[in-house]
Amino acid sequence: MHTRADLIRYDIRKDRHGWTVYDVRTGRTAIIDEVLQVGLDMDEADTIADALSAGADDARAPLAAWAGWGALPAGLTSARSARSRQP
Repeated sequence: MHTRADLIRYDIRKDRHGWTVYDVRTGRTAIIDEVLQVGLDMDEADTIADALSAGADDARAPLAAWAGWGALPAGLTSARSARSRQP
């Protein structure tokens, strides 16, 4: 029998300000480009979780989520990440 972590690596959960993307195996919040993936719109969080989970077979995928090594498909960035880079 498969556990949830065997079937899906990243998922979303409700937080105080929106939705958080997290690693199902560790419970840790995903980080992209040094930005915690919290307070996101549900659709955005779901898209990011799906993209990270799709890359979970890649040996670098767990590190990519933490270090911003490009686990997301080209052109897909978190609005939260983009907002954090604005002066």
